[in-house]
Amino acid sequence: MAATEKQLTGKHVLAMLVAFFGVIVGVNFLMAYLANSTWSGLVVANGYVASQSFDKDLAKARAQEALGWKVEFSHAGDRLRITFEDAQATKLDGLVITGDLERTVTDTQDQKLTFTAIGPGVYSAPAKLAPGVWEVEIDASSDTVPYYHKIFRFVVKE
Repeated sequence: MAATEKQLTGKHVLAMLVAFFGVIVGVNFLMAYLANSTWSGLVVANGYVASQSFDKDLAKARAQEALGWKVEFSHAGDRLRITFEDAQATKLDGLVITGDLERTVTDTQDQKLTFTAIGPGVYSAPAKLAPGVWEVEIDASSDTVPYYHKIFRFVVKE
């Protein structure tokens, strides 16, 4: 019984090359689409402009650190809770606190927060929390302290 040999022709080589590079290009386009359709990765819109305020931001951070405040964050159900104490462990009342609640990888569930006092030095805000990783960025001020900024990262379990 005679075996028939198949010959490798130019058409076969061309088909293999087109298939190989077609898969590579297809995967690259898919990855580029997925990368573009999710979170951009940007923290600020213009890094150069943001860098111009670095010295001011550093001074604010040092002034904030010098306050010696102890700030604790917690969440339960659909509420966020923040507790403020000064360096002498005195509860801090009379703060105006606003914040942004954000997902770490998308902006589709971002929420603006307004905290209200619920006790001495304790502030609370409603929030819609789905399972996953979140960040809450707060800004607080009072008659005596014009600026306090802090970011908390936390995980909501199912």
